[in-house]
Amino acid sequence: MKLVSIALSLIISPVLAQDGQWVPLPPLPESISNNAVTSFDHGDGTWTLYSFMGIRPPATGLANATLHSYKLDWPGGQWEPIADAPQDSRGRAKVAASAVTVAGSVYLIGGYSPSRTEITEKRLFRYEPDTDTYTQLADVPFEVDDTVPAVYSDRYIYLISGWHGPINDNTTRVQVYDTHHDTWQQATPIPGPSDGLFGHTGGISGNTLLYIDGSVSDGGFTISNSVYRGTIDPDDPSLIAWEELPAHPGSPTYRAAGSLGATPNGSILIVGGTDNPYNISGNGYDGQPAMPLNQVLAYHAPRDRWVTLYISPPRTPTMDHRNLVPLADGWALVGGMTGPNEATGACWQLILEPCRADLNSDGVTDASDLDLWINAYNAQSPQADQNNDGQVTPADFSAFVAGARRGCI
Repeated sequence: MKLVSIALSLIISPVLAQDGQWVPLPPLPESISNNAVTSFDHGDGTWTLYSFMGIRPPATGLANATLHSYKLDWPGGQWEPIADAPQDSRGRAKVAASAVTVAGSVYLIGGYSPSRTEITEKRLFRYEPDTDTYTQLADVPFEVDDTVPAVYSDRYIYLISGWHGPINDNTTRVQVYDTHHDTWQQATPIPGPSDGLFGHTGGISGNTLLYIDGSVSDGGFTISNSVYRGTIDPDDPSLIAWEELPAHPGSPTYRAAGSLGATPNGSILIVGGTDNPYNISGNGYDGQPAMPLNQVLAYHAPRDRWVTLYISPPRTPTMDHRNLVPLADGWALVGGMTGPNEATGACWQLILEPCRADLNSDGVTDASDLDLWINAYNAQSPQADQNNDGQVTPADFSAFVAGARRGCI
């Protein structure tokens, strides 16, 4: 069939390309949300997922926060308990903490105890898997919770804005921890919103930082729809050139799961969250129930572009996350909140479809890839099978165009 006829079939019968799939992982032993999650790559094809602390339904206050922490050895394992995370300075459990992995070590940062007098944790710990213990390291200079963590150069940990319990307000500070020297320094602060954010999300791709949305402390804790990108100076990791970008597609989001790191092609992933900020119960500050978004976004940092992803099969949407973490050839989403006072123990792996339209494997989809596809189609070569159904048909042109529009995530 000639290319003109194939293009006509695309116009008549457009195809919604699937960008990935959800694969179930073993569930947590208990339903939990706002847990600090990270992963560790053993380098031999096996991984360990970690979940620290969080809150259990009904999320009514201090009594429902937990120090329970778990690990999942993957593939083939089930979640099993590890030593409880350290209590805060008053002996209480914490939520809204951050966990990251740097150079094979797992770090646990911040959080707060949900009570009438919320106190943000300033201590930093390293979890020691060999002894199942926690080692205290240098305190965070300006303690934050509900922050965006990022790891740069497998050495530095960034904490971008967040809630500062001692003054009960946001901060515009960006703080950097050097894992080599156990020291902190202040980096270039965020340029906006003016008083900072909490419950925002984002990540890092190469030396590009991203933070989006979250809640502003304006007396009513309303949602932000702002997007900011920062470029780290490789000669001085405390120097960041920030710029504001246009709003992303879809709904603004609060307590979504931002990827710890980027895809091989440089995209930062954002899953779920809600467009109605809330405290711990899932009931919005505006008195209305917060409901999770069925939304998956990808920000491709190298080309400064957003893509809304279609992932199947359907999964119950969730909010109240800290991070989406790498797991082998995909990303793990652990627990979360399915509605006000409704948490889940369900865990999922997000597997992205390969960049099939990039036929010459140069990382972009352009006219040269179209030429290659036409030649493959005319030759009835398997390379033209863009919808992966084992056949070369006009439907593959629809799949090729959809993949080219999406780009390499």
